[in-house]
Amino acid sequence: MAEEEKGLPLSDEEKWEILTRPEKLGEILLKQGKISLHQLEDLIKQQENSGMPLGELILSKGIMSRTDLLTALDWQHKTDQVIIDSLTEMIKAQKKEGGK
Repeated sequence: MAEEEKGLPLSDEEKWEILTRPEKLGEILLKQGKISLHQLEDLIKQQENSGMPLGELILSKGIMSRTDLLTALDWQHKTDQVIIDSLTEMIKAQKKEGGK
């Protein structure tokens, strides 16, 4: 059982992992209202069985257009880049503080 489930505070490492974890495509589509939780659960099961990427499954089932999927993938890439840029700035700031 994870610490947060037991009511214990998260360690710094666990907090860091949560903050820096890239959003998965299914999470983005769910948040944007492009798919339902039930659809996502079904897609994940099918993905586990077939090994197909989630995007390919979505297109093959006609759940959304290629344009909508590409927009979500672009959003995912931009979100990942924001995380990378933020971490880079944090590291630079820590190095400056450590050098003083």
